[in-house]
Amino acid sequence: MRRRLGALLVAIVFAAVLLSFLVFTQQQAAVLRRDAEVLTELYAHTYRASIAQGTEIERQASARALLTVLGELRRLQIPVVTTDTLGRPIDTAHLPFEVREGIAADSARLLRFIRDLDEAKPPLELYEEEGLAVHFGEPRFLRRLRVIPWLQAAALLAVVGGGAWMVFTSFRSERERIWSAMARESAHQMGTPLSSLVGWLEVLETRVRPPSPEPGEPDLIDQMAADVQRLQKVSRRFELIGLKPDLEPVSVGRIVEHLRRYFSARLPSLGSAVRFEIDIPADEPVVLGNRTLLEWAFENLIKNSIDAMAGQDGVIRVAYLGPHGARSLYQVHDTGPGVPAHIRDKVFEIGVTTKERGWGVGLSLTRRIIEDMHGGSIQLESSTEGASFRLELPVARNA
Repeated sequence: MRRRLGALLVAIVFAAVLLSFLVFTQQQAAVLRRDAEVLTELYAHTYRASIAQGTEIERQASARALLTVLGELRRLQIPVVTTDTLGRPIDTAHLPFEVREGIAADSARLLRFIRDLDEAKPPLELYEEEGLAVHFGEPRFLRRLRVIPWLQAAALLAVVGGGAWMVFTSFRSERERIWSAMARESAHQMGTPLSSLVGWLEVLETRVRPPSPEPGEPDLIDQMAADVQRLQKVSRRFELIGLKPDLEPVSVGRIVEHLRRYFSARLPSLGSAVRFEIDIPADEPVVLGNRTLLEWAFENLIKNSIDAMAGQDGVIRVAYLGPHGARSLYQVHDTGPGVPAHIRDKVFEIGVTTKERGWGVGLSLTRRIIEDMHGGSIQLESSTEGASFRLELPVARNA
């Protein structure tokens, strides 16, 4: 809630800064337009005075005044064209192009330019007896002034967005470091009781076993040994969190088959009638990965599918979709209720879950294993039935 309020406050401040700057630039543009009109009118007066009949001193003073006004026009980059009674250009100032060999040589181009100026602003026709007209445009800076606010807004947005991204990345990195440290500490704490359990199992193995179980019933000691091995594997998984794993050629098909056997033996106790389908050819390309971590990632996806179907009949299908460049494509699909629309875009975030007592860690951990530790990718695909995840893993070329 606090983060949302903070983001809203930043958005309000950003909008206020942008709006105030736009208002300021519009005011400056209006001032520049007025300056251009005043200078152009002054140019018209001084130009008329410079060509009017008078004493030599008056003409020289008018010429100096005209040069001063032309200097200001040139400083503000205001284009000005003076035409005679017939509309022919007789003088120009600060055009956006060079006039070659006199005004007459470029009269056609000048006339087009004059029409463009008149469409934007009406000419000054102050001297009807001489028939002079002064055509002028806006200062060139005004054209830049229309773009500058949006460029600055984009830069400000980039700064704010970059800052937000850095803060988010910092929070996420810190959270993942804490989580990784807790995972490794949990593995360390599990080490002592696991060692004791292994020792007790060895003692039980040396003693006379009870009578053989009935056909179809599991051997209790063997099951206890399997569960202890399972706990050791889980402990090893937590130890690998936050570390750079050793990668080697791994068969995804064998990993999935092992998981199928593991879950199939336990589905009756979960009250689920799920059927597993594995569509991975025996000659699939091996991938470059860590078997322990990849098994964990696929186990999370399969366990989520089992939980989603909640004891109902259904199918979980793991398939090899073929190569994609230097990667192999896999799909994990189930026929459950699917992922609700409101969390599809954030299903891999920590804490996002549809389970009543879920922690929302499994899919986030799976993405970390696939993308960060193996350089692959995972995404939730759109499907008409159930949930479908698409995974890409790098192929082990030298296998």
